[in-house]
Amino acid sequence: MIQTGSIYDNISLFRRDLSRGRKGNSIYMFGSTIELLLDDLNEAQREAVTAADGPTVVFAGPGSGKTTVLTRRVLYLLEKGTLPEQLMVVTFTRAAAKEMKERLAQIMPDKVNKMMIGTFHSLFLLMLREDFGRIPSFLSAVEQKEWIREWLAGKELPADDESISTYLNQIGLCKGNLIFPQNLNVQKKSNILFRDLYQAYEEKKKQFHYWDYDDILVATYRQLQNPHILAKWQERFKYILVDEFQDINRVQYDIIIQLSEKHRCLFVVGDDDQAIYGFRGSDPTYMYKLKKEFPELKQVILSINYRSTDEIIHLSDQLIRKNKKRQKKLRQGLGTKGASPEWLEPEDEEAESNQILSYLSDGVETAILYRTSTQARSMVDALIRKGIPFSVSSGEGSFYKRWQVQDILAYFRLAYQPNDLDSLVRIMNKPKRYLFNERWIDSCWDLARRSDRTLLDVLPEIPGLEHYQIRLLKEMRKMIMRLKEMTALEGVHLIRQEIGYDRFLEKFAEETGNDRLLVFEPAEELLLAAKYWTDGQALLLHTEKVESYMKKPHPKPQVHLMTFHKSKGLEFDRVFLIGLHAMFLPHRRSLQVPEHRKQDAWEEERRLLYVAITRAKSELYLSISKMRQGKKLSPSPFLKELGFKMPDKNMAADEIAVTHERNIVTVHQISQSQLKSQPQLRFVHEEVIPGMRLRHSKLGIGTVVKVTPLAGTVPGRKIQLRFENEVKTLHYELARQLRLLFQE
Repeated sequence: MIQTGSIYDNISLFRRDLSRGRKGNSIYMFGSTIELLLDDLNEAQREAVTAADGPTVVFAGPGSGKTTVLTRRVLYLLEKGTLPEQLMVVTFTRAAAKEMKERLAQIMPDKVNKMMIGTFHSLFLLMLREDFGRIPSFLSAVEQKEWIREWLAGKELPADDESISTYLNQIGLCKGNLIFPQNLNVQKKSNILFRDLYQAYEEKKKQFHYWDYDDILVATYRQLQNPHILAKWQERFKYILVDEFQDINRVQYDIIIQLSEKHRCLFVVGDDDQAIYGFRGSDPTYMYKLKKEFPELKQVILSINYRSTDEIIHLSDQLIRKNKKRQKKLRQGLGTKGASPEWLEPEDEEAESNQILSYLSDGVETAILYRTSTQARSMVDALIRKGIPFSVSSGEGSFYKRWQVQDILAYFRLAYQPNDLDSLVRIMNKPKRYLFNERWIDSCWDLARRSDRTLLDVLPEIPGLEHYQIRLLKEMRKMIMRLKEMTALEGVHLIRQEIGYDRFLEKFAEETGNDRLLVFEPAEELLLAAKYWTDGQALLLHTEKVESYMKKPHPKPQVHLMTFHKSKGLEFDRVFLIGLHAMFLPHRRSLQVPEHRKQDAWEEERRLLYVAITRAKSELYLSISKMRQGKKLSPSPFLKELGFKMPDKNMAADEIAVTHERNIVTVHQISQSQLKSQPQLRFVHEEVIPGMRLRHSKLGIGTVVKVTPLAGTVPGRKIQLRFENEVKTLHYELARQLRLLFQE
């Protein structure tokens, strides 16, 4: 079956022959333009394209011709006599809108410009301008980031691009659910911090009469509460078509439903199995809610995958069937046979990178996908060392730009460039040396200039310092100068342990409420990167080389690196999935949600792996290294669902990842008689993972360091809790029963 491209050539040929009076064209002889539109579609695709007026939902799996169906549906409606002004076609990206316009323009160029085709934001903006005329100016992405950066810097918090993007995503999530700062009733330190930032951001926008792009959605929702405005737009759009409906959020859903209420000709295409943007407010259940909104809803399932071999289709289907909240559907291919997906089990991430490099000599276009961007560090370094052209998905940035890494590198820069003021300012209070105002900077510059010495040399001699500050600065200067005599690996150890950068990270995690393990992860990864370089200067040169490559990547890369999220919508001949460890997949951060949302979070992580698998057309490799960052890790629990033979040995304490699903199984294994004799077992369903913060009735807030399952006469979990001045070992369930421990 031909799925894309050929129909447009055929229609052009048909029209040329028709205008010339040629009756011999076989396509022309067999029927009308509508028949031509349907000529190369399968039965389910035809059913979707020709659906009668009314609400229709199309479940379109990977490689099933979703874009083709949506485009043909538009052409079908136009050919049936629908006025182009009556159509609204919503895509999720500007690129998708542009592609659709270009396809339609090849066939009906006179009608394309009369249609409303675009993203939610672009279409709703047109509506707002028509209703209200002038609207506020929009903040650019650069301005948004600078505002957030300025606020964070004022609070002496990390203001790197990654942190800023996270906060902006959280603001967008709130607005997509019509949640505003005044509605946030929060108690955790990290949530209080976000609320204050969100409030300051909104107040500054109001002060300077700016909008961000999420304000378009909020304003459209509010304007449609006016019955007259709503009636106007309901009358205008008889047919509304929406692509990627599984990615819709609450405010988008509410607007689309309101606009569709009059004519009820809503046509949506999506795949609930590919809903992976919960962190943006997307919710696949909106695809199921349509049945309640429109009882007459027609449902079509596109089950044929034109992209992948049967082996890859079977593996992905084997995984996704484990999800309970989904539309059940048959997945089938074209009978294309290929190589069976392969498991790679390297010793560690460095061995993983080298093993993958051995596959790349044949020139086949390859994608290397991972759950978190930090996992790509080893692969990026290996590709640069070997000179293999690659690309990294835009917006992901480099590992070496992470704020923790930049902090440690700043220490190295000072060792080799003791007049580097930016580096000096960056690390001055990491850990604290109690120089907080900026007056010391001018004093330091003046003293260095007058004495013809470096900033680092004169630092302890700044006028007005206390004795303890002088001691701390002399110690810092001495440690920094030692870095020049060390290997890069030794230097990272010195910075973290002896200089005390780890103490700073520990304090930061505690004061901001951030997950300790996530805060430390970049520093742990840098230890691995450092072992390849003779000294700190060589490490710095390497990071500059990486950054230079990121800014100007190869124009024709053979290898594409990206997260699972970024890979959605793409396809590659060969795909490697790397770092498939427990606590990374499902990611521990994704499971740090209220109890009633844990199952949904677990299922989204499974969908994420499903999306990654279905990017592969011919070859698929799944890699699970035995160690990561020098620690043994267990495979992702999803791998067992894919047929991977899980280790039989008992996991060590640092391998344990207590999961929601595993807890559910444990609960079911507890009988009523056990609960009567051991009432503490009612707490076994609660998730406890390293990095979680718990409150002790006497010792205050502590951070979970280790979790060890206990069998025997008193089953449950032994946990190690780190408090400010000590580490305590407790039986979790007993401590909960005795009201010694409380979840934050």
